[in-house]
Amino acid sequence: MKKAMLKSLAAALAVAVTAVAASAQDRFVVERHGDAGAQTVLFVPGLASSGQTWDGAVGDLGENADIHVFTLAGFAGVPAVETGSDGFIASAAGAISDYIAQGGYSDVVLVGHSLGGQVALQVAARSSDAVSAVMVVDSVPFYARLFNPAATPEQAAASGEMFAAQMSNLPREQFLAMMGQGLPVQSLDTGFHATLTDWFAASDQETVALAFGEVSGSDFSPVLEEIDVPVLILAPWAPGAPVDAETLQTMYAAQYAPLENGSVEIVEGARHFLMIDQPAAFSARLARFLADNR
Repeated sequence: MKKAMLKSLAAALAVAVTAVAASAQDRFVVERHGDAGAQTVLFVPGLASSGQTWDGAVGDLGENADIHVFTLAGFAGVPAVETGSDGFIASAAGAISDYIAQGGYSDVVLVGHSLGGQVALQVAARSSDAVSAVMVVDSVPFYARLFNPAATPEQAAASGEMFAAQMSNLPREQFLAMMGQGLPVQSLDTGFHATLTDWFAASDQETVALAFGEVSGSDFSPVLEEIDVPVLILAPWAPGAPVDAETLQTMYAAQYAPLENGSVEIVEGARHFLMIDQPAAFSARLARFLADNR
């Protein structure tokens, strides 16, 4: 009881401290939900996505967690900021690590989707004393190698820079049309496509281009060797996918082989936004993962 009271007090103080920090660095906005005395869970959405990505999971957790939901700068209506020489993902990870430190949070569970999954892994490496587990939702550290097993980091970097330049320079209507072309692979829920379209339209084009170029052109694998906490990777599969579910699991497991304590699970009947396509299955896995890592 005393521990819970102290944690609640620390969390209340942290809100005031981190609000100042967030306004100074402007690298994200964060919404708080749940019980400040419960297990701390940080949700990070992906490219051009809002923290509303996690609404279903947040509702299912209710008061059983101290929930922090991020939306990154430049995405879904949050004003863009200069990334700096470290790059988009490292800058976001640094800001979230600062948030954890300034808030005095411990035993943090990170949940990241897509680009947010790589941000979460970077945070886990930076804040190893404060992070107890990571759930990665449909994200791999070497994106280019999913499509070309022989891709080198140098080749990926060159392609990523090209993609970033092309996306950044597209007329706005063409950029939004290009983003819209990917909707069928984002989610099986066609009703959710309108929400995604709104998020794209509210995102800063240059930031999205830079972030996508970084994800598609980087090999983040080296950070995996710095992470020794449990990491659960969820990968979606649905009929029509280019490979069968077993092959997909093998591909993802190979990407995360350097992890000391990692595992891959396939969520069937879903595409990239698997928490939207299979909300009950996602919430069940999340609840189990949180219980296993209290």
